[in-house]
Amino acid sequence: MKKLLLCLIPFLTTTVFAQFPIGSRTITYNDPARSNRAIQCEVYYPGVAAGNNAVVAVGEFPIIIFGHGFTMQPTAYPNWKDEFVPDGYIMVFPATETSFSPNHEAFGLDLRFLATQMQNEGTNVSSPFYQHVSNRTAIMGHSMGGGATFLAASGFAGVDCIVGLAPAETTPSAVSAAATVTAPTLVLSGTSDGVTPPADHHIPIYNGVGADCKYFVNIQDGSHCRFASSPGLCTFGEIIPGSLSAADQQAVSYAVCHPWFDYFLKDDCAAWDVYLTTLSSETDLGTIESDCVNDAPVIADNNGTLESDQQPNYQWYLNGNAIPNADQQTFAYSNSGTYQVATTILGNCPNFSNEIVVQITGIVEREINLTTIGNRIQLKSRDRLDNVVFEWFDLSGKLVASNSVSTMTANKTITIEEPEFSGIKLLRLTSNQATKTWKLF
Repeated sequence: MKKLLLCLIPFLTTTVFAQFPIGSRTITYNDPARSNRAIQCEVYYPGVAAGNNAVVAVGEFPIIIFGHGFTMQPTAYPNWKDEFVPDGYIMVFPATETSFSPNHEAFGLDLRFLATQMQNEGTNVSSPFYQHVSNRTAIMGHSMGGGATFLAASGFAGVDCIVGLAPAETTPSAVSAAATVTAPTLVLSGTSDGVTPPADHHIPIYNGVGADCKYFVNIQDGSHCRFASSPGLCTFGEIIPGSLSAADQQAVSYAVCHPWFDYFLKDDCAAWDVYLTTLSSETDLGTIESDCVNDAPVIADNNGTLESDQQPNYQWYLNGNAIPNADQQTFAYSNSGTYQVATTILGNCPNFSNEIVVQITGIVEREINLTTIGNRIQLKSRDRLDNVVFEWFDLSGKLVASNSVSTMTANKTITIEEPEFSGIKLLRLTSNQATKTWKLF
């Protein structure tokens, strides 16, 4: 797994303009597995017009189930529905367990039940959401609802991603439940949280998550209650909040969550790069820790057989078209054209490798010669190359080292250092004029 610690630089976020009016309904669902437990919900959705009981807009929309904080109501979070529903999401806020003695386990089960129930609504001809629900669902929550999110997602395959906003430890333990969470996980934590100190709540929950992809995002000087625009009693537990304003804390939270949800719930493949750019550039973010791999594969020619680095799955392409049954790590080509391999690691978006252009007689590339001398690599190109980048990968596809030069002069040798790591290495050269990959033993 890849461990990242990012230091962040200034960035100006873009505004996403509303597309849909917000319709709303108050609906009580009953869970037959728990003696028909009544779960009253406030449901907000893209409508043909704004208002209560409005007709749902044309289209299928992903679901976000939102769990409220301790003693808080769904009405504490109008900012979240105002931000995401116009962008084409259905948001469901259960109003259960709002007392001073909440049952965390029951609340987690409510969130899980609603994730399944809302999918069923999409296929129920008598539901107002019939044929308006896509097959993508997220569960998220704040404080107690954040901890309950991990209870809900534990061992549950019906969720595509989760988000915890200052998640609180619960009874039963959200930290323990996190071990069997497999959905991609995002935790947002205010560094000045005065209600659930990150070291006692957010960090142990994040560390316990068993998912293959998880991110812990610090909001510099962020508070506990300011994830909600109407926090009510929450503020009595946070006498001295962080210095970041509520508006700024919410804005940076949206900036992180928008591409996260777009990628996992809308299959917007470009959103992953937007997400990573946001993490590296939003001024109100602090350090970020991640344990997540979503690297593009690297391919090379091996005497007439194209070979990818190690990936969880493979699909080879010729001229942009998937090759039937070409789903192994290697592919022996017999036709001319442009070859790539794709792998799907996160969500439903394939990552494509570098291209290799093939003629029946072999690989057609600029003539670039490589010679090894000890731990040094000498390269000479027959033609001038501009904006040259050298990237070193191990066979798992992990980027180990990189460096660049502005120009390689034609027929002039340059020398680069081979990075110090054991095993077979892949060196990829990219430039404005050519791309070439070598496997070095």
